[in-house]
Amino acid sequence: MIGLRRLAPVLWLISSAVVLAGGRFAGPGVLRGLLLGVGTGLAVLVVASCAAEFAASASGSAGRLAARRAMSLYGLAAVGLLLGLLTVWGVIGQPAFDEDGAGSWRPVWTVVWLLAWWVGTAGAVGGDWTRYRSGGDLETRRVRVATAAALSLALAVAWVLAVNYTAGERDRLWEWSVRSRARASEATLELVGALREPVEVVAFFPPANQVLRRIEPFLDEVGAAGPVDVTVLDQALEPTRAAELGARGNGVLFLLRGGDQRRIELDVDYERAKRSLGSLDREFQEALLEIGRERRALYVTAGHGERGEYANDAGKPGLGNAYGILRALNVSTRNLPVADLIQDLPPDAGVVAALGPTRRFLPEEVDSLRRFWNRGGSVLLLLEPGVDVGLEPLLEEMAVRRLEGTVANDRYHLRRDGGPSDRRLVLTNRFGSHATTSDLSRAASRIGLVLEGAAGLEGVAGGPARSAVLVRPMTGSWLELDGDFERDREAEPDAIEALAMASTLPVESAGEGGESRAVVIGDVDALNDDYVYVTGPGAMSANAKLLLDAYAWLAREDETAVASIPGEDDPVLQRTHGESIRWFLGTVFGVPALVLATGFGYVRRRRSGGWRRAAGEGS
Repeated sequence: MIGLRRLAPVLWLISSAVVLAGGRFAGPGVLRGLLLGVGTGLAVLVVASCAAEFAASASGSAGRLAARRAMSLYGLAAVGLLLGLLTVWGVIGQPAFDEDGAGSWRPVWTVVWLLAWWVGTAGAVGGDWTRYRSGGDLETRRVRVATAAALSLALAVAWVLAVNYTAGERDRLWEWSVRSRARASEATLELVGALREPVEVVAFFPPANQVLRRIEPFLDEVGAAGPVDVTVLDQALEPTRAAELGARGNGVLFLLRGGDQRRIELDVDYERAKRSLGSLDREFQEALLEIGRERRALYVTAGHGERGEYANDAGKPGLGNAYGILRALNVSTRNLPVADLIQDLPPDAGVVAALGPTRRFLPEEVDSLRRFWNRGGSVLLLLEPGVDVGLEPLLEEMAVRRLEGTVANDRYHLRRDGGPSDRRLVLTNRFGSHATTSDLSRAASRIGLVLEGAAGLEGVAGGPARSAVLVRPMTGSWLELDGDFERDREAEPDAIEALAMASTLPVESAGEGGESRAVVIGDVDALNDDYVYVTGPGAMSANAKLLLDAYAWLAREDETAVASIPGEDDPVLQRTHGESIRWFLGTVFGVPALVLATGFGYVRRRRSGGWRRAAGEGS
């Protein structure tokens, strides 16, 4: 056992790699058990070799001290590995709640187990490496110095990593420059450039106001980007104009188009206006979308167990974020109950949607939808696998067929429970060539669309309608039929053409170029709140982008008019691309390099001083 002591550093690194690979990357089954068993065995062997050396060493000797410290540090690293497995598997770090809403302990446990593993591993391996590099000639002082040096390096690196991880999890912005200005994002400038009618912006501020100076660059940029006329007035000097708009004081912006107006509240005091300045770009986009676009109606079928805006009684996530995106586009969603759907749809029904129905439509309802589709209407269908809702006649006219089974993939999927059922949470970045997926196709290398229990689709030839693939599954996907999510290559097919499809039908009565349009997605959860979200102006998840572009195509919207939607607050202080790169390189590489260089110089200086004193005593 003591002979294995010299191999402890190598065995420990192999043990850590095998345990982490088994816990993080291997799915449940024989492979995971084998990897965890081998890794655990090696870890126990390393700690046992340290304990054997400790027991065999004389009391007070340098070897006993080295073995005790190594045993403690390897033990700390082993505890870190255990916590890491529990965190990865979701045993610890479950969501908690505080006064601000939902939070999670997972980042805390992630930092804890990484620090424990790293400090223990670096300290033990570094101490052993220094010991055996010196030829095994141990002195108590040398053991203490070597262990202290390894721990100092480990703690320095751990501190830097912890600061960077915490900064990433708890993102904050501090305004350091008194010359910072609110600036218009590219998304806002695109919206301004796409305006078909002029918009007037009236800002009420006193002269030489600090807040006004901060927003002037923003107003200048939007005024130069399109048909936007910007006027700055003092409410006290223009009481008539202020009364017309309802401005009771300064510190407010008005967007005017025809007889419609939108109001954005700021403040004349800079300290109170800081938060409003941060959200100016987002609020301006929202107001611009509301008054710059014609209000449209989206009719949503009701009475068939459709997924709603909020989570249902079964715990299924709602579609609130999807509804929010539509509202941001000035789209009004209206329920279409059974009694109304049986009749001909309202004249203003440009787009009709069925969002994950779970109960059958009446034949009269299906006939109404078919009439709407055949006279040039647009339909959005979100279907679920294994649910017979009676829409097959409509799907046939759209040249689309829903396949039996649930799409699964044992490689490209999200991890939720750590079991085989996770294979239904499929990921894909394979998009077809179509107007609804052109942007997604260009960004396919860095994004992924998520579907949770999706039905497979395929096109049907021979009819007047033409279908096109929007989203394809990744290689290795199959149709799960028996619910165990273990692939049966003989009984469960893998010929899945699509996860989402578009369909068009020429309509003579609509004139030249007139056509019916439809988008069919084999999963309503593709639009649930877990996967549809906006991270900033013009920046959104792939699922949100699919909804946005699908609606734009169905409603026959100008693509540039809906290229972006409002997201989270933009910071008042914005850096250029070059500045961002310098800040990134400085924080990620510069600070750690400075800390390591300082520690290395300090250790070298202490060692050289100790050696000089030892040489002087020897002489």
